[in-house]
Amino acid sequence: MQIQFARILFTTVLMAGLAGCGGVEEDAQLATVRQAARGMDDERTPPRGLNGTSPACFWAHNTQKALRSLGNTALDQGAGFLPDIPLSQVSESCRPVLRSAVECALTPDQSVIDPVTGELYTGWWGLAPSWSSNVLDTSGRRYVTACMVQRLNYYGTSVPILLEGPSPVIAQNASFATQYPIEESTVFGDLFSSPVPLLGLLPAFSVFVCWESLLPQSCGLLGLPLLGKRICDDAPLCGLVPVGPCALSCVQNGPYWKCRPDLLAPLWTETVRVKLETATCQ
Repeated sequence: MQIQFARILFTTVLMAGLAGCGGVEEDAQLATVRQAARGMDDERTPPRGLNGTSPACFWAHNTQKALRSLGNTALDQGAGFLPDIPLSQVSESCRPVLRSAVECALTPDQSVIDPVTGELYTGWWGLAPSWSSNVLDTSGRRYVTACMVQRLNYYGTSVPILLEGPSPVIAQNASFATQYPIEESTVFGDLFSSPVPLLGLLPAFSVFVCWESLLPQSCGLLGLPLLGKRICDDAPLCGLVPVGPCALSCVQNGPYWKCRPDLLAPLWTETVRVKLETATCQ
């Protein structure tokens, strides 16, 4: 019921020209943008980066099945190759989701090759670098999940983002405050440990989203619905569970939040906030 309510609340608006609470480009174009961004070390070094992963591909059961499988093994299966995930499981058009997982988990010094397409996936945020040679641990599962969700973007442009959270690699840095003044949302979840069967229209897992206090003022009255649209698109399998304003739904954890996936669960510290540039909502 909560998930159904969330979808009704968040998907009853038209696409608007609000590029920041949105954005997906053609894959080749997005790859070019990412490559250019990585060449501008003074502008786009981690924890800064870009969003742009397709929600429809991310939430698809075949993709989620592949990600669960990846979490139970090392990313590098020898000679720098990912485990073999055939196109029948993750289509070629949805392989960018695998790239997003690698970019969230590994560092810029770590790379793996997709054995199906031959594409080189290079890390970026470094939230779970040990995944290169080991199974993904609890902290890594949560951080990579939250990072991947925060990089989803339905709309037509790939948006510059800043990730923040308790992990040292995305710790708050005052030098970015002017460039990224808009706090959009904080996400937490764990797709890799989800027990939900990949059947029918059930969401593969639940991801919990709280919105930062100034989002409605920063992005206008459509800010909250557009946040849901950015993460879910019109995917029928979306597991978005909005939990309300972060200040009311979570507990302060220094400059971040620690939150519960349900009332009886312990507080999770592995949360990821996304911040946007001033121009994003203009």
